[in-house]
Amino acid sequence: MKAIQCMIAAVFLLGVQAVAWAETPAADLLWSPAQVADASDRAYEPTAIRLIDAAASSVVLAMYHIQDSQDPRHPVNRLLNDLVEAARRGVAVEVYLNLVFAGRDERGLRAPWAARLRDAGARVWPMSERRRWHGKLLIVDERYILEGSANWSVAALKANGESNTLMDAPALARQKLAHLRDWGVPRPTPPRVPAPRPTVPDTLSVPAAWLARGGFFSRGVTRGDERGMDLALLLVRHRAAETSSEFPLDLDTVSDELGLSDVWSRTHRRQEVLQVLRRLARRHGLVTVRVNRTRDAWVRLALPETPTVTLPAVLTTPEVLTRQSAAATYLVLLTDALPRIEGVAVSTFTANALSARMGITPKTLRRARRELERSGELERSGGIE
Repeated sequence: MKAIQCMIAAVFLLGVQAVAWAETPAADLLWSPAQVADASDRAYEPTAIRLIDAAASSVVLAMYHIQDSQDPRHPVNRLLNDLVEAARRGVAVEVYLNLVFAGRDERGLRAPWAARLRDAGARVWPMSERRRWHGKLLIVDERYILEGSANWSVAALKANGESNTLMDAPALARQKLAHLRDWGVPRPTPPRVPAPRPTVPDTLSVPAAWLARGGFFSRGVTRGDERGMDLALLLVRHRAAETSSEFPLDLDTVSDELGLSDVWSRTHRRQEVLQVLRRLARRHGLVTVRVNRTRDAWVRLALPETPTVTLPAVLTTPEVLTRQSAAATYLVLLTDALPRIEGVAVSTFTANALSARMGITPKTLRRARRELERSGELERSGGIE
């Protein structure tokens, strides 16, 4: 760690002698000796890389926002790769995810970079339910602290004015770690015996309009409402199993099918399901909901009276929906249905033409195809050039 120590200015907090301090709230704070150095603006990224590369025992990251990318040149991807390399060489790596940022949910735990970290032996934690972590904290070897305003994003690393400080302060590092783990480490709920799943037919009928440009799936992808898309398809499955447009819904079962984090309380999981149901009712008029008890609801699914298309039920299982993005789901379903809807195959479209047909950006389409390629489902997305 000599290189890191050389970066740190020899500034010591040796104590407070002024009488005035004793009369202020600052007197109640726990003061720690430290060496400090400025790591603001463009100095943050190289400082973080040096810290992680030099880590001997542990790296702890608790970040408000992580903007991931599959581009190896992406600055955040370089930082994440450093964490992966640290974990592979035996360093204890912990990452705390802020799941309530900008409507994000536990899908962040299944992001490709999070999977790479777990595969390398790192621990990836979701923050405790209904809490918003706003810190940008990196602690290495329970000694070095890099903290300030910078998120792990392109804007923070390459453009914004950011104020960050590097500290060599073991006592303060231990204090911050204790606070983080007390505040952020999830406490799992007791295991629950899942209700038996309904028997679903081999095929499902969905409105063809859902697959149109500007339709339900297109809007779900562009608005980032992945959970709304997933729940709508799950409701189609429940309706097919119940053979009725109105049916009871066990909120615990649906929360499992949506892949909601099992570190959240059952009450929180049920509330999340109800929130998505109400969003489907308010924005799309797809459902009416009656809550009988806190654990159950009656749902009436009001699909538009338009032509329908038949889809294999296997494409909409909870396991499939929760492991892939909304864009990937849309692409797989459109690939299967398009020959029956329009008499053409997805493989006849160029990438730009297909993204225009789907009403999504070419970048979103490329990400969906890469995702399907990694999961082995690329053949379902057609031979798009």
